[in-house]
Amino acid sequence: MQIYVGNLPLNSSDEQLRELFEPYGKVKAATVGRDKKSGESLGYGFVEMPVKSEARAAVEALRAKKLQGNPLRARILKPEDEFHQHALALHRGSQPGVKTPAKSFRGEVSHRASGAIRRSGRRGG
Repeated sequence: MQIYVGNLPLNSSDEQLRELFEPYGKVKAATVGRDKKSGESLGYGFVEMPVKSEARAAVEALRAKKLQGNPLRARILKPEDEFHQHALALHRGSQPGVKTPAKSFRGEVSHRASGAIRRSGRRGG
């Protein structure tokens, strides 16, 4: 299960995030979101735990825990959640030899939607 962890201290590392969740069960991956240019932490991260019951127990235990004065925010991500794909891409990027999927940008018009007929009867573009 993918877990979103927010309100992390800006000096957090992947290892610290892993150590935070390991007492509750096996951690498959733990990744702190980082700025692409500077490499600084963005204050959130993702943890992947293979056992659902362990993941739920970790989220319940850590949801209100304070880390360096900041109360953590933790929640289990659902597949339809927008952060879920982001978490998968981050974890794949941390594994050598695994390619990340191409990203789509908001505002792009798919090839199907470009010629769609509007309710007014005119084609949109």
